[in-house]
Amino acid sequence: MVDAMPSSPDPSPSPLARAAADRAVANYFDAVVDTLADLVAFRTVVENGVPNPRNPEFVRLKVHLADAAARLGLDFEDHGAALVLGIGRSPDRLGLLTHADVRPADAAAWKTDPFTLDRDSEPGRLIGRGVEDDKAAIAAALYSLKALADEGPPARRRVELIVSLHEESDWTPFREFLAGWTPPPLNVALDALYPVVTGEFGAGAIRVTLRDEAPAVSPRGPWLASFTGGGYLSQVPGSAEAVVAGADETLAAALERDAAEAEAGWFEIDRDGGAIRIQSHGVAAHSSAPWTGRNAITQLAALLGRHPWPPTAAGTMVRFIDDLVGAGHHAERFGDLAYAHDVMGRLTLTLATLTAAHGGGLVAALNVRRPAGRSGPVVEKTVRAALDAWRRQTGLSLDWTVDIGDPYYVESAPHVPVLLDVFRHYTGRSAPGPISVGGGTQARLLPNGVNFGPAMPDEPYTGHSDHEFMTVDRLRLNLRMYTAALVELAG
Repeated sequence: MVDAMPSSPDPSPSPLARAAADRAVANYFDAVVDTLADLVAFRTVVENGVPNPRNPEFVRLKVHLADAAARLGLDFEDHGAALVLGIGRSPDRLGLLTHADVRPADAAAWKTDPFTLDRDSEPGRLIGRGVEDDKAAIAAALYSLKALADEGPPARRRVELIVSLHEESDWTPFREFLAGWTPPPLNVALDALYPVVTGEFGAGAIRVTLRDEAPAVSPRGPWLASFTGGGYLSQVPGSAEAVVAGADETLAAALERDAAEAEAGWFEIDRDGGAIRIQSHGVAAHSSAPWTGRNAITQLAALLGRHPWPPTAAGTMVRFIDDLVGAGHHAERFGDLAYAHDVMGRLTLTLATLTAAHGGGLVAALNVRRPAGRSGPVVEKTVRAALDAWRRQTGLSLDWTVDIGDPYYVESAPHVPVLLDVFRHYTGRSAPGPISVGGGTQARLLPNGVNFGPAMPDEPYTGHSDHEFMTVDRLRLNLRMYTAALVELAG
Protein backbone atom coordinates (compact mmCIF):
# COMPACT_ATOMS: atom_id res chain seq x y z
CA MET A 1 0.00 0.00 0.00
CA VAL A 2 1.25 3.47 -0.89
CA ASP A 3 0.88 6.19 1.69
CA ALA A 4 -1.10 9.24 0.67
CA MET A 5 0.88 12.44 0.27
CA PRO A 6 0.62 14.82 3.24
CA SER A 7 -1.83 17.66 2.70
CA SER A 8 -1.08 21.28 3.46
CA PRO A 9 -3.09 24.49 3.25
CA ASP A 10 -0.13 25.99 1.37
CA PRO A 11 0.19 24.36 -2.09
CA SER A 12 3.74 25.67 -2.54
CA PRO A 13 6.70 23.35 -2.01
CA SER A 14 8.13 23.41 1.49
CA PRO A 15 10.94 25.84 2.38
CA LEU A 16 13.31 22.87 2.51
CA ALA A 17 12.35 21.81 -1.03
CA ARG A 18 12.66 25.35 -2.38
CA ALA A 19 16.08 25.83 -0.75
CA ALA A 20 17.36 22.52 -2.14
CA ALA A 21 16.11 23.42 -5.61
CA ASP A 22 17.88 26.80 -5.47
CA ARG A 23 21.14 25.18 -4.37
CA ALA A 24 20.89 22.56 -7.12
CA VAL A 25 20.75 25.26 -9.77
CA ALA A 26 23.43 27.43 -8.14
CA ASN A 27 25.88 24.58 -7.56
CA TYR A 28 25.25 22.07 -10.32
CA PHE A 29 23.65 23.59 -13.41
CA ASP A 30 26.93 23.92 -15.31
CA ALA A 31 27.69 20.29 -14.51
CA VAL A 32 24.25 19.30 -15.84
CA VAL A 33 25.03 20.92 -19.19
CA ASP A 34 28.46 19.29 -19.35
CA THR A 35 26.93 15.91 -18.50
CA LEU A 36 24.33 16.42 -21.23
CA ALA A 37 27.15 17.03 -23.71
CA ASP A 38 28.79 13.78 -22.61
CA LEU A 39 25.54 11.83 -23.00
CA VAL A 40 24.69 13.25 -26.44
CA ALA A 41 28.10 12.11 -27.69
CA PHE A 42 27.14 8.46 -27.17
CA ARG A 43 25.44 7.32 -30.38
CA THR A 44 22.95 5.15 -28.57
CA VAL A 45 20.93 4.12 -31.62
CA VAL A 46 19.67 0.58 -32.11
CA GLU A 47 21.66 -1.54 -34.57
CA ASN A 48 20.03 -4.51 -36.25
CA GLY A 49 21.29 -7.75 -34.79
CA VAL A 50 23.10 -6.12 -31.87
CA PRO A 51 21.30 -6.04 -28.51
CA ASN A 52 21.56 -2.54 -27.06
CA PRO A 53 23.32 -3.66 -23.86
CA ARG A 54 26.14 -5.13 -25.99
CA ASN A 55 26.37 -2.26 -28.45
CA PRO A 56 29.73 -0.52 -27.83
CA GLU A 57 28.09 2.90 -27.63
CA PHE A 58 25.70 1.71 -24.91
CA VAL A 59 28.56 -0.02 -23.10
CA ARG A 60 30.48 3.25 -23.05
CA LEU A 61 27.42 5.04 -21.73
CA LYS A 62 27.05 2.46 -18.97
CA VAL A 63 30.63 3.03 -17.88
CA HIS A 64 30.08 6.78 -17.92
CA LEU A 65 26.96 6.54 -15.73
CA ALA A 66 28.65 4.12 -13.34
CA ASP A 67 31.49 6.63 -12.92
CA ALA A 68 28.97 9.45 -12.43
CA ALA A 69 27.17 7.44 -9.76
CA ALA A 70 30.40 6.86 -7.83
CA ARG A 71 31.31 10.54 -8.08
CA LEU A 72 27.87 11.71 -6.91
CA GLY A 73 27.49 9.25 -4.06
CA LEU A 74 24.87 7.02 -5.67
CA ASP A 75 24.75 3.24 -5.79
CA PHE A 76 24.70 1.65 -9.24
CA GLU A 77 23.26 -1.56 -10.67
CA ASP A 78 23.58 -2.81 -14.24
CA HIS A 79 20.61 -5.02 -15.16
CA GLY A 80 21.48 -5.31 -18.83
CA ALA A 81 18.45 -3.66 -20.41
CA ALA A 82 18.30 -1.03 -17.66
CA LEU A 83 20.54 0.75 -15.19
CA VAL A 84 19.45 1.72 -11.67
CA LEU A 85 21.20 4.54 -9.79
CA GLY A 86 19.90 4.96 -6.25
CA ILE A 87 20.17 6.76 -2.97
CA GLY A 88 18.73 5.94 0.43
CA ARG A 89 17.92 2.79 2.38
CA SER A 90 14.24 3.22 3.17
CA PRO A 91 12.13 0.15 2.30
CA ASP A 92 9.67 2.50 0.62
CA ARG A 93 10.87 3.55 -2.84
CA LEU A 94 10.29 6.17 -5.52
CA GLY A 95 11.32 5.60 -9.14
CA LEU A 96 12.49 8.16 -11.68
CA LEU A 97 12.23 6.64 -15.15
CA THR A 98 14.24 7.82 -18.18
CA HIS A 99 15.76 6.21 -21.27
CA ALA A 100 19.17 6.54 -22.90
CA ASP A 101 18.48 5.17 -26.38
CA VAL A 102 17.65 7.69 -29.10
CA ARG A 103 16.17 7.75 -32.57
CA PRO A 104 18.47 7.71 -35.62
CA ALA A 105 19.66 11.07 -36.93
CA ASP A 106 20.31 11.87 -40.57
CA ALA A 107 23.39 14.09 -40.35
CA ALA A 108 22.57 15.65 -43.72
CA ALA A 109 19.36 17.10 -42.26
CA TRP A 110 21.13 18.74 -39.30
CA LYS A 111 23.07 22.00 -39.37
CA THR A 112 25.75 20.48 -37.11
CA ASP A 113 26.75 16.99 -35.97
CA PRO A 114 23.64 15.68 -34.15
CA PHE A 115 25.84 13.76 -31.71
CA THR A 116 27.81 16.78 -30.58
CA LEU A 117 25.96 19.13 -28.25
CA ASP A 118 25.66 22.49 -29.99
CA ARG A 119 25.67 25.20 -27.31
CA ASP A 120 26.57 28.17 -29.50
CA SER A 121 24.89 28.36 -32.92
CA GLU A 122 21.50 29.36 -31.50
CA PRO A 123 22.00 31.29 -28.25
CA GLY A 124 19.82 29.99 -25.47
CA ARG A 125 19.35 26.56 -27.05
CA LEU A 126 21.11 23.23 -26.51
CA ILE A 127 20.85 21.25 -29.76
CA GLY A 128 21.56 17.56 -30.35
CA ARG A 129 19.99 14.15 -30.79
CA GLY A 130 18.38 13.00 -27.56
CA VAL A 131 18.48 16.38 -25.82
CA GLU A 132 14.73 16.51 -25.28
CA ASP A 133 14.19 12.76 -25.52
CA ASP A 134 15.68 11.82 -22.98
CA LYS A 135 19.27 12.73 -22.19
CA ALA A 136 18.69 16.17 -20.66
CA ALA A 137 16.31 14.47 -18.25
CA ILE A 138 19.01 11.98 -17.25
CA ALA A 139 21.55 14.76 -16.68
CA ALA A 140 19.16 16.87 -14.61
CA ALA A 141 17.93 13.85 -12.62
CA LEU A 142 21.51 12.89 -11.69
CA TYR A 143 22.15 16.27 -10.11
CA SER A 144 18.71 16.41 -8.51
CA LEU A 145 19.72 13.21 -6.75
CA LYS A 146 23.01 14.84 -5.79
CA ALA A 147 21.14 17.84 -4.38
CA LEU A 148 18.89 15.46 -2.45
CA ALA A 149 21.96 13.67 -1.09
CA ASP A 150 23.39 17.01 0.05
CA GLU A 151 20.50 17.20 2.52
CA GLY A 152 21.40 13.76 3.90
CA PRO A 153 20.04 10.35 2.87
CA PRO A 154 16.32 10.65 2.08
CA ALA A 155 14.40 9.47 5.12
CA ARG A 156 10.99 8.80 3.68
CA ARG A 157 11.74 6.99 0.43
CA ARG A 158 14.72 5.54 -1.36
CA VAL A 159 14.97 7.14 -4.81
CA GLU A 160 16.01 5.09 -7.83
CA LEU A 161 16.86 6.59 -11.22
CA ILE A 162 15.92 3.92 -13.77
CA VAL A 163 17.61 4.35 -17.15
CA SER A 164 16.04 2.13 -19.79
CA LEU A 165 18.20 1.12 -22.75
CA HIS A 166 15.21 -0.15 -24.76
CA GLU A 167 12.52 2.51 -25.16
CA GLU A 168 12.77 3.71 -28.76
CA SER A 169 12.61 0.21 -30.25
CA ASP A 170 11.64 -3.18 -28.86
CA TRP A 171 10.31 -2.98 -25.28
CA THR A 172 10.70 -6.71 -24.69
CA PRO A 173 14.11 -6.49 -22.93
CA PHE A 174 12.80 -3.82 -20.56
CA ARG A 175 9.72 -5.91 -19.79
CA GLU A 176 12.00 -8.88 -19.07
CA PHE A 177 14.04 -6.69 -16.72
CA LEU A 178 10.88 -5.72 -14.83
CA ALA A 179 9.82 -9.36 -14.61
CA GLY A 180 12.92 -10.09 -12.53
CA TRP A 181 13.13 -6.81 -10.59
CA THR A 182 10.51 -5.38 -8.27
CA PRO A 183 9.83 -1.78 -9.30
CA PRO A 184 9.03 0.97 -6.79
CA PRO A 185 5.35 1.43 -5.90
CA LEU A 186 5.49 5.10 -6.99
CA ASN A 187 7.08 6.17 -10.27
CA VAL A 188 7.71 9.40 -12.13
CA ALA A 189 8.86 9.23 -15.75
CA LEU A 190 10.70 12.18 -17.28
CA ASP A 191 9.79 11.41 -20.88
CA ALA A 192 6.74 13.45 -21.91
CA LEU A 193 5.11 16.73 -20.96
CA TYR A 194 4.25 18.94 -18.02
CA PRO A 195 2.36 19.44 -15.82
CA VAL A 196 1.65 15.73 -15.15
CA VAL A 197 0.71 13.11 -17.72
CA THR A 198 -1.65 10.41 -16.51
CA GLY A 199 -2.98 9.26 -19.89
CA GLU A 200 -1.14 7.91 -22.94
CA PHE A 201 -2.62 6.92 -26.26
CA GLY A 202 -2.28 3.41 -27.58
CA ALA A 203 0.26 3.43 -30.43
CA GLY A 204 -0.21 1.08 -33.36
CA ALA A 205 0.53 0.63 -37.04
CA ILE A 206 -1.44 0.09 -40.22
CA ARG A 207 0.74 -1.22 -43.05
CA VAL A 208 -0.78 -1.16 -46.52
CA THR A 209 0.92 -2.84 -49.51
CA LEU A 210 0.08 -1.86 -53.10
CA ARG A 211 1.33 -3.61 -56.24
CA ASP A 212 1.40 -2.65 -59.91
CA GLU A 213 -2.08 -3.24 -61.34
CA ALA A 214 -0.88 -3.63 -64.95
CA PRO A 215 1.78 -6.06 -66.21
CA ALA A 216 3.52 -3.24 -68.03
CA VAL A 217 3.30 0.51 -68.40
CA SER A 218 2.94 2.05 -71.82
CA PRO A 219 6.21 3.75 -72.77
CA ARG A 220 4.24 6.43 -74.60
CA GLY A 221 2.59 7.89 -71.49
CA PRO A 222 4.01 9.34 -68.28
CA TRP A 223 3.88 7.23 -65.13
CA LEU A 224 5.08 7.35 -61.55
CA ALA A 225 8.15 5.18 -61.40
CA SER A 226 8.70 5.59 -57.64
CA PHE A 227 7.35 7.32 -54.54
CA THR A 228 9.21 6.99 -51.23
CA GLY A 229 9.68 8.93 -48.01
CA GLY A 230 9.98 9.01 -44.26
CA GLY A 231 12.37 7.46 -41.80
CA TYR A 232 10.48 5.59 -39.07
CA LEU A 233 7.04 5.04 -37.65
CA SER A 234 7.20 7.47 -34.74
CA GLN A 235 8.16 10.49 -36.88
CA VAL A 236 6.21 12.81 -39.15
CA PRO A 237 8.28 12.48 -42.35
CA GLY A 238 10.40 15.50 -43.19
CA SER A 239 11.29 14.34 -46.72
CA ALA A 240 9.80 12.41 -49.62
CA GLU A 241 10.61 11.88 -53.28
CA ALA A 242 8.83 10.81 -56.45
CA VAL A 243 10.15 10.09 -59.93
CA VAL A 244 7.97 10.58 -62.99
CA ALA A 245 9.05 8.66 -66.08
CA GLY A 246 8.10 9.35 -69.68
CA ALA A 247 7.02 12.92 -69.00
CA ASP A 248 6.21 15.23 -71.90
CA GLU A 249 6.63 19.00 -71.91
CA THR A 250 3.01 19.63 -71.00
CA LEU A 251 3.14 17.53 -67.85
CA ALA A 252 6.58 18.83 -66.89
CA ALA A 253 5.39 22.42 -67.16
CA ALA A 254 2.25 21.64 -65.16
CA LEU A 255 4.20 19.99 -62.33
CA GLU A 256 6.64 22.89 -62.19
CA ARG A 257 3.75 25.34 -62.08
CA ASP A 258 1.99 23.38 -59.33
CA ALA A 259 5.18 23.26 -57.26
CA ALA A 260 5.81 26.97 -57.77
CA GLU A 261 2.33 27.77 -56.45
CA ALA A 262 3.21 26.14 -53.13
CA GLU A 263 5.11 27.97 -50.41
CA ALA A 264 8.75 28.52 -51.31
CA GLY A 265 11.04 25.68 -50.32
CA TRP A 266 8.52 22.85 -50.03
CA PHE A 267 9.37 21.28 -53.39
CA GLU A 268 12.40 20.89 -55.67
CA ILE A 269 12.10 19.62 -59.25
CA ASP A 270 14.92 18.30 -61.41
CA ARG A 271 14.50 17.22 -65.04
CA ASP A 272 16.63 14.78 -67.00
CA GLY A 273 15.04 14.21 -70.39
CA GLY A 274 11.68 12.56 -69.80
CA ALA A 275 12.38 11.84 -66.15
CA ILE A 276 11.27 14.30 -63.46
CA ARG A 277 12.48 13.99 -59.88
CA ILE A 278 10.38 15.81 -57.29
CA GLN A 279 11.68 16.25 -53.76
CA SER A 280 9.25 17.22 -51.02
CA HIS A 281 10.57 19.01 -47.94
CA GLY A 282 8.43 18.94 -44.82
CA VAL A 283 9.08 19.44 -41.13
CA ALA A 284 9.89 16.30 -39.13
CA ALA A 285 8.17 15.97 -35.77
CA HIS A 286 7.08 13.34 -33.28
CA SER A 287 4.09 11.45 -34.63
CA SER A 288 2.38 11.73 -31.23
CA ALA A 289 1.78 15.39 -32.10
CA PRO A 290 1.63 15.41 -35.93
CA TRP A 291 0.28 18.97 -36.10
CA THR A 292 3.67 20.25 -34.92
CA GLY A 293 5.29 19.07 -38.18
CA ARG A 294 4.58 19.13 -41.90
CA ASN A 295 4.16 15.77 -43.61
CA ALA A 296 6.36 15.62 -46.70
CA ILE A 297 4.66 12.47 -48.02
CA THR A 298 1.08 13.71 -47.88
CA GLN A 299 2.00 17.12 -49.30
CA LEU A 300 3.73 15.42 -52.23
CA ALA A 301 0.72 13.14 -52.74
CA ALA A 302 -1.50 16.23 -52.87
CA LEU A 303 0.74 17.74 -55.55
CA LEU A 304 0.84 14.55 -57.61
CA GLY A 305 -2.87 13.94 -57.13
CA ARG A 306 -3.70 16.84 -59.45
CA HIS A 307 -2.78 14.59 -62.38
CA PRO A 308 -3.99 11.13 -63.44
CA TRP A 309 -1.49 8.27 -63.28
CA PRO A 310 -1.43 4.72 -64.63
CA PRO A 311 -1.90 2.08 -61.92
CA THR A 312 1.70 1.45 -60.97
CA ALA A 313 2.15 0.93 -57.24
CA ALA A 314 3.30 4.55 -56.90
CA GLY A 315 0.38 5.87 -58.96
CA THR A 316 -2.12 3.87 -56.93
CA MET A 317 -0.46 5.05 -53.72
CA VAL A 318 -1.13 8.67 -54.62
CA ARG A 319 -4.83 7.89 -54.95
CA PHE A 320 -4.86 5.89 -51.72
CA ILE A 321 -3.23 8.73 -49.76
CA ASP A 322 -5.51 11.39 -51.19
CA ASP A 323 -8.64 9.27 -50.59
CA LEU A 324 -7.99 7.92 -47.09
CA VAL A 325 -5.32 10.09 -45.45
CA GLY A 326 -5.19 13.61 -46.85
CA ALA A 327 -3.57 16.47 -44.98
CA GLY A 328 -5.46 16.04 -41.70
CA HIS A 329 -4.17 14.54 -38.47
CA HIS A 330 -7.23 12.79 -37.04
CA ALA A 331 -8.27 10.16 -39.63
CA GLU A 332 -10.93 12.48 -41.01
CA ARG A 333 -11.05 10.53 -44.31
CA PHE A 334 -10.36 7.05 -43.01
CA GLY A 335 -13.88 5.66 -42.86
CA ASP A 336 -15.31 5.86 -39.34
CA LEU A 337 -11.95 5.66 -37.60
CA ALA A 338 -12.01 9.18 -36.15
CA TYR A 339 -13.21 9.47 -32.54
CA ALA A 340 -12.34 11.29 -29.32
CA HIS A 341 -12.28 10.69 -25.56
CA ASP A 342 -13.67 13.37 -23.25
CA VAL A 343 -10.42 13.63 -21.27
CA MET A 344 -7.71 12.24 -23.52
CA GLY A 345 -8.73 13.88 -26.81
CA ARG A 346 -8.79 12.78 -30.47
CA LEU A 347 -7.26 9.80 -32.26
CA THR A 348 -4.37 10.69 -34.59
CA LEU A 349 -3.25 9.09 -37.85
CA THR A 350 0.13 9.83 -39.46
CA LEU A 351 1.48 8.44 -42.72
CA ALA A 352 5.05 7.92 -41.55
CA THR A 353 6.91 5.97 -44.26
CA LEU A 354 6.67 4.82 -47.86
CA THR A 355 9.11 2.04 -48.71
CA ALA A 356 9.64 -0.60 -51.39
CA ALA A 357 7.83 -3.88 -50.76
CA HIS A 358 9.48 -7.27 -51.06
CA GLY A 359 8.61 -8.66 -54.45
CA GLY A 360 7.70 -5.25 -55.84
CA GLY A 361 5.25 -2.56 -54.93
CA LEU A 362 5.07 -0.08 -52.08
CA VAL A 363 4.31 -0.27 -48.36
CA ALA A 364 2.69 2.66 -46.57
CA ALA A 365 3.17 2.58 -42.80
CA LEU A 366 0.63 4.65 -40.88
CA ASN A 367 1.06 5.42 -37.21
CA VAL A 368 -2.27 5.35 -35.38
CA ARG A 369 -2.59 6.59 -31.80
CA ARG A 370 -5.90 5.99 -30.05
CA PRO A 371 -7.34 7.26 -26.78
CA ALA A 372 -9.60 5.37 -24.43
CA GLY A 373 -13.26 5.20 -25.41
CA ARG A 374 -13.24 2.34 -27.94
CA SER A 375 -11.88 -1.15 -27.56
CA GLY A 376 -8.94 -2.36 -29.58
CA PRO A 377 -11.03 -4.93 -31.52
CA VAL A 378 -13.57 -2.24 -32.46
CA VAL A 379 -10.82 0.09 -33.73
CA GLU A 380 -9.22 -2.72 -35.72
CA LYS A 381 -12.57 -3.68 -37.23
CA THR A 382 -13.14 -0.04 -38.24
CA VAL A 383 -9.72 0.12 -39.94
CA ARG A 384 -10.38 -3.06 -41.88
CA ALA A 385 -13.82 -1.84 -42.93
CA ALA A 386 -12.36 1.41 -44.32
CA LEU A 387 -9.68 -0.42 -46.31
CA ASP A 388 -12.12 -2.99 -47.63
CA ALA A 389 -14.55 -0.24 -48.68
CA TRP A 390 -11.78 1.56 -50.60
CA ARG A 391 -10.83 -1.67 -52.34
CA ARG A 392 -14.43 -2.29 -53.43
CA GLN A 393 -14.94 1.32 -54.51
CA THR A 394 -11.78 1.56 -56.61
CA GLY A 395 -11.51 -2.00 -57.82
CA LEU A 396 -7.83 -1.88 -56.86
CA SER A 397 -6.08 -4.58 -54.84
CA LEU A 398 -4.20 -4.03 -51.60
CA ASP A 399 -2.94 -6.04 -48.66
CA TRP A 400 -2.71 -4.83 -45.10
CA THR A 401 -1.77 -5.63 -41.54
CA VAL A 402 -3.18 -3.87 -38.49
CA ASP A 403 -1.65 -3.63 -35.01
CA ILE A 404 -3.65 -1.57 -32.51
CA GLY A 405 -2.03 -0.67 -29.18
CA ASP A 406 -3.79 -0.15 -25.88
CA PRO A 407 -4.15 3.27 -24.23
CA TYR A 408 -3.00 3.89 -20.67
CA TYR A 409 -5.02 5.99 -18.25
CA VAL A 410 -4.42 6.52 -14.51
CA GLU A 411 -7.49 7.95 -12.84
CA SER A 412 -5.60 8.85 -9.65
CA ALA A 413 -2.13 8.43 -8.16
CA PRO A 414 -1.02 9.70 -4.74
CA HIS A 415 1.98 11.71 -5.93
CA VAL A 416 0.15 13.65 -8.66
CA PRO A 417 -0.99 16.53 -6.36
CA VAL A 418 2.59 17.13 -5.20
CA LEU A 419 3.91 17.23 -8.77
CA LEU A 420 1.15 19.62 -9.82
CA ASP A 421 1.94 21.95 -6.91
CA VAL A 422 5.64 21.99 -7.81
CA PHE A 423 4.80 22.80 -11.42
CA ARG A 424 2.38 25.58 -10.51
CA HIS A 425 4.80 27.18 -8.07
CA TYR A 426 7.80 27.30 -10.39
CA THR A 427 6.00 28.13 -13.65
CA GLY A 428 3.24 30.39 -12.38
CA ARG A 429 0.75 28.45 -14.51
CA SER A 430 -2.67 27.38 -13.29
CA ALA A 431 -2.45 23.72 -14.42
CA PRO A 432 -5.99 22.67 -13.44
CA GLY A 433 -5.06 18.99 -13.55
CA PRO A 434 -3.19 16.18 -15.28
CA ILE A 435 -3.18 15.81 -19.07
CA SER A 436 -2.94 13.07 -21.70
CA VAL A 437 -0.46 12.72 -24.58
CA GLY A 438 -0.43 10.97 -27.92
CA GLY A 439 2.89 9.28 -27.21
CA GLY A 440 3.41 6.09 -25.28
CA THR A 441 6.13 5.85 -22.63
CA GLN A 442 7.35 3.08 -20.38
CA ALA A 443 5.68 4.80 -17.45
CA ARG A 444 2.74 2.55 -18.29
CA LEU A 445 4.83 -0.49 -17.32
CA LEU A 446 5.41 0.72 -13.74
CA PRO A 447 3.06 0.98 -10.76
CA ASN A 448 1.49 4.45 -10.47
CA GLY A 449 3.58 5.56 -13.44
CA VAL A 450 3.04 9.17 -14.49
CA ASN A 451 5.14 11.62 -16.49
CA PHE A 452 6.53 14.93 -15.22
CA GLY A 453 8.01 16.84 -18.16
CA PRO A 454 10.49 17.53 -19.58
CA ALA A 455 8.58 19.42 -22.33
CA MET A 456 5.96 22.14 -22.02
CA PRO A 457 2.55 21.34 -23.53
CA ASP A 458 2.23 24.67 -25.33
CA GLU A 459 5.69 24.65 -26.92
CA PRO A 460 6.87 22.65 -29.96
CA TYR A 461 8.14 19.21 -28.99
CA THR A 462 11.41 18.61 -30.82
CA GLY A 463 12.23 15.04 -29.84
CA HIS A 464 12.58 12.79 -32.94
CA SER A 465 12.95 15.88 -35.13
CA ASP A 466 15.94 17.00 -37.18
CA HIS A 467 16.32 20.05 -34.93
CA GLU A 468 16.02 18.54 -31.46
CA PHE A 469 16.81 20.99 -28.70
CA MET A 470 16.01 22.21 -25.23
CA THR A 471 16.35 25.79 -24.11
CA VAL A 472 18.85 26.57 -21.40
CA ASP A 473 16.05 28.14 -19.36
CA ARG A 474 13.92 25.00 -19.56
CA LEU A 475 16.78 22.75 -18.52
CA ARG A 476 17.43 25.02 -15.55
CA LEU A 477 13.73 24.96 -14.68
CA ASN A 478 13.65 21.16 -14.98
CA LEU A 479 16.56 20.82 -12.56
CA ARG A 480 14.79 23.09 -10.12
CA MET A 481 11.45 21.28 -10.33
CA TYR A 482 12.93 17.77 -10.24
CA THR A 483 14.86 18.64 -7.09
CA ALA A 484 11.89 20.22 -5.32
CA ALA A 485 9.69 17.26 -6.21
CA LEU A 486 12.24 14.76 -4.89
CA VAL A 487 12.56 16.55 -1.58
CA GLU A 488 8.77 16.66 -1.21
CA LEU A 489 8.25 13.03 -2.16
CA ALA A 490 11.28 11.38 -0.56
CA GLY A 491 12.97 13.73 1.90
